[in-house]
Amino acid sequence: MICRSVSRQLLTAALTVLAVLSLQLPGAFSLQVYLNSLNIHSIQRIPAIEGHVSIYFQCTDEGQIYLPKVQAQDVQYNWIDEELAVVSVAARSCKACAFYEDRKFPLKKDNVLGSLFQVCEVDFADTGKAAKSQEGQFDASLSCQDCKAPPPTTPAPVAPPSSRNAHKHQGLSYGQSLALIVASTMLSCIMTAALAVLGYKWHKARQRAHAEVAFDAALHDSGLGLDDAFEQDTEAFHQSLLHPSAWYKLKDGPSDTGS
Repeated sequence: MICRSVSRQLLTAALTVLAVLSLQLPGAFSLQVYLNSLNIHSIQRIPAIEGHVSIYFQCTDEGQIYLPKVQAQDVQYNWIDEELAVVSVAARSCKACAFYEDRKFPLKKDNVLGSLFQVCEVDFADTGKAAKSQEGQFDASLSCQDCKAPPPTTPAPVAPPSSRNAHKHQGLSYGQSLALIVASTMLSCIMTAALAVLGYKWHKARQRAHAEVAFDAALHDSGLGLDDAFEQDTEAFHQSLLHPSAWYKLKDGPSDTGS
């Protein structure tokens, strides 16, 4: 229960932080598009009845962005960089937008200057700027520096082959040769160790066999006492180690090789 409560509190805190960031940093999760210039070529407003010109920018299902600076047609109005944010777009997405003339005439619908046009992230990929225009209606320029594609990376230069791996194209590579040497060395060590173990076991078995024969001969010799049998058994054992071919009978004692 305690773990569930702590997990729930951590999740709530994480969601709260994300919500605060989304409010404080609107560009952190979207790409902000700004209006840099606008020139209106066709205005249908009747000044005597509707008053001054009122132009706004709006995308589908979003709010209206009024442009109070625009007061007359065929005049270019400019905004400095990132002064007037008009829409935000997500990566690899588009929004349908348009410029509108706000009509104050009763029962008169606002005029669309031209038609809807698409504002897409890809429009700004090259320079961070995009031009939108419709003949006889308007000319506009938009900017989105965050939409610019990153510059292409320069491939790292390829180093010439060194003498260490000069034989790479002549049979085995350097790495393969090194691996073969290591494998051969390990195999030789393993075989040497195996032969040493086998030799040791064979030597111990030979010692046991000689000792058993000597002990059996001593036990079956009626002329020997128990202490003498053990003494000759030990002597026979030592002689078998030093001179395996000169095997003799224990009851006759060691032979006189000097005569």
